[in-house]
Amino acid sequence: MGIATKHSLHPISGFTYLDKNSNELDLIEATRANREDLVISIINADPSQKLQTDSQSRTALHWATEYGYSRIAQRLLSVHAGAVDNPVDFADNCILLDVQDSKGQTALHVACNMRREDLASLYVSLKANLNTPDHSGNTVLHRAIRMNLETTALMLCELGANTNAVNDLFWTPLHEAARTGNENIMAKLIRHGSEVDAMTHNKMTPFLTAFFYYKIASRGTVYSNLESVWKTLVEAGCQLSQTDGHWTPLTAALACDSGFIAALLLFNGCRVDKVGRWGHGILQDAFACSEPMIVKLLVLLGYIPTQEEVAHCSKQIPMYSRVFTRLRGLGCSLHRDRQEVVRWLHERREVPPSLGECCRVSIRAAMNSATGDRSILANFKHLPIPVKLQQFIGMSDFTHYLLDS
Repeated sequence: MGIATKHSLHPISGFTYLDKNSNELDLIEATRANREDLVISIINADPSQKLQTDSQSRTALHWATEYGYSRIAQRLLSVHAGAVDNPVDFADNCILLDVQDSKGQTALHVACNMRREDLASLYVSLKANLNTPDHSGNTVLHRAIRMNLETTALMLCELGANTNAVNDLFWTPLHEAARTGNENIMAKLIRHGSEVDAMTHNKMTPFLTAFFYYKIASRGTVYSNLESVWKTLVEAGCQLSQTDGHWTPLTAALACDSGFIAALLLFNGCRVDKVGRWGHGILQDAFACSEPMIVKLLVLLGYIPTQEEVAHCSKQIPMYSRVFTRLRGLGCSLHRDRQEVVRWLHERREVPPSLGECCRVSIRAAMNSATGDRSILANFKHLPIPVKLQQFIGMSDFTHYLLDS
């Protein structure tokens, strides 16, 4: 909390005096008025006024930071170009930097909130506390990432900010980075030990946080690098099937028409969901995705389509005419590919899976469980079986199935 002052504030002629019978000007009001000359005069006469707080428990440093008055902030901290008669020592600077206002915010919090990267760098260099939470539990790292201050966030990570700090809603800095889609910050957080599977109060992982903010992004602020963000999390070893009760990474990827990420998840060993959006089978979502090969990959990894699902896919084909696919820029072969996939599904309905395919599904499921639902790709070489079988379990033969449709 802010440091209490025994003085009551009384505004006179645009400034505030410490007392009715005093001619001494108030430092906070001089700061807010951007009167550097008065600030210097006041702190020379009484350096203790630096710790004076107002009704919001804010010091003059909070206000100088809010308005971006860099020179005054430097004067208050005795980081000066000209001489200040009574510079405070290092300990007093630390006290001033760590004063919290009525919201629990230090000057460093305010610098991040207001995008004052120059002042944030100054306060960090003067040893401001990097892990003090405000009254919502947000550290300065939370705030810097939320405001997409990349340089400040990277510096905070390097200097020891807690990359797994959680606020009142259990958001970590990595959730904030996923929200903004900043891959550089995400990579830095992960290198400094950020938990890639942390869950918020509503069970959202960083993966699903990126999905949610991609879906609600306005056209003017397009979240353009969703696949790169997801790929970063998968390669960092996030759980591949973790759900918030509504979505999994696989269903989220299909909902965004991201065949690349859906395939990446499946190849890495995610569990095959049985139900997609609106309660129907996930095969329908996969068929609607712009990559028909996802349908084959799902089936080869153990999904058993019903007759109704195959019939639904057949009915969907006329919706994707060649004119439509050209206009959508999906490729002239999409219409033909969908027809081939439906024909392949009909054939699969007539012929049961081979014993080898059943074994592959079982082994991959066991490996998924053994790794804690993380990527199984690196583990194939450790299987005590011939290389050809390792490749078969790793789906390196999937191209054969695509060409044999």
